[in-house]
Amino acid sequence: MRILIAAVAFALSLPAIAHPEFAQCERDPGARGLTQRVENIREQMERAEQAGDRAQQRRLLELHAKTMHEGMRELRRRETTTGCREEMMQAMMEQMMRHELAAQDSDGR
Repeated sequence: MRILIAAVAFALSLPAIAHPEFAQCERDPGARGLTQRVENIREQMERAEQAGDRAQQRRLLELHAKTMHEGMRELRRRETTTGCREEMMQAMMEQMMRHELAAQDSDGR
């Protein structure tokens, strides 16, 4: 299962490697602040992945999940270009996969 998730995460990251990330959103006035939200979500995940204590990791993952839900709600609310929306959805999908892997690790699976 982990290999499959890692393969999907890698495949989703390929377009980001080929083009500067969030290039569409940078030109979209309706996307103001969305890229910062994604960066905040990524930082939360990095802290959760680096947590040494399982209880602390679970708390950080709960915060990460809450922030992801808020980010998705904000993305649905915004009037952005299709390109920007695709970039944001790709970034959120990556975070969801990382979240699932970290959650499995914190549960000891």
